[in-house]
Amino acid sequence: MKKKKVIIGLSGGIDSAASAYLLKNEGYEVIGVTFNFLNAENTINAARKVAEKLKIEHHVLAAQSQFKEKVIDPFITGYKQGETPNPCLLCNQNMKFKLLGEFAAANDDAMIATGHYAEVRKYENGYQLWSSPNPNKDQSYFLYHLDQELLGRLLFPLNRFESKASVREIILGILPELSRGQESQGICFIPKKGHGLFLKDAVFGNNPTAPGNFVDATGKILGRHPGIHQFTLGQTRGLGINSDKRLAVVEVSPATNTVVLDEEQALYQNSILVDELIVQSPNGLPETAFTFKTCRWGHEYEGRVERLSRTRAIVHSQVPVRAPAPGQALVFYQGRQVLGGGIIKRF
Repeated sequence: MKKKKVIIGLSGGIDSAASAYLLKNEGYEVIGVTFNFLNAENTINAARKVAEKLKIEHHVLAAQSQFKEKVIDPFITGYKQGETPNPCLLCNQNMKFKLLGEFAAANDDAMIATGHYAEVRKYENGYQLWSSPNPNKDQSYFLYHLDQELLGRLLFPLNRFESKASVREIILGILPELSRGQESQGICFIPKKGHGLFLKDAVFGNNPTAPGNFVDATGKILGRHPGIHQFTLGQTRGLGINSDKRLAVVEVSPATNTVVLDEEQALYQNSILVDELIVQSPNGLPETAFTFKTCRWGHEYEGRVERLSRTRAIVHSQVPVRAPAPGQALVFYQGRQVLGGGIIKRF
């Protein structure tokens, strides 16, 4: 009997290596695919080493121009509009899964696998994405966009593990140096600890450090700031403003080069506008009896949804939400099941 092919996104890291190893042991014909988004030779060489050790076929796909167009450019544009876009979400939605699907379709309509921590369950009416039983590693927040076609061919081998230590043990005997590797952190196209410098150079143009005004909600000038690239929604530290009130950043406006400050309570909202709405669940999105997150590690809030159109809605939270950031995703859950999500917008 011919083995079923599975195309796995192979990054050279612990999670994708362990996933490839598990799938091979289960009898799949595993084909590793590494995307060359940034000409990062270290990443490509690490993935190649994993493939050689596991004795699996390996391909490196050039996608630098697409990555710039679909991830880096929208990230920059979002910041220019005063938003806080999520590049990992953009990459998953516009690049990784799309390219894996295309590669799989061209290879005997193969299955797809990644090292994400999440779960896919099959029901009579379709497929459902569930969060990982390991809440400390769950990545379902980034996957709410996956459609039924992708969910139907998607495998998450790491779903069975409830700790990272268990995953490390899998590859300890194969690639011991990899098992001791550090977790990847931050945004891949921004140098470590260089977030502010990237925004300064790439986002705000030839005069990125131009000072501007701190203003209150009425427009009254409170002081001067050294450059808006240094401030984010919800920030309370490093403002350099003398006040008897606890002030926080409630808006960053590139158009006027101003940072709006107000008291902490002004950050809390009970109603959040969501656009680019995607309903993932075959059962649709209930008006009530769901929870939602506004960031991966965030609190889950209970709420109800008021649909404005097919792709636009207002989410009403039972308790105020602190600083829901325009450009970030709001993701709906029912228990561990992912119902869908959208992008937070300003009213």
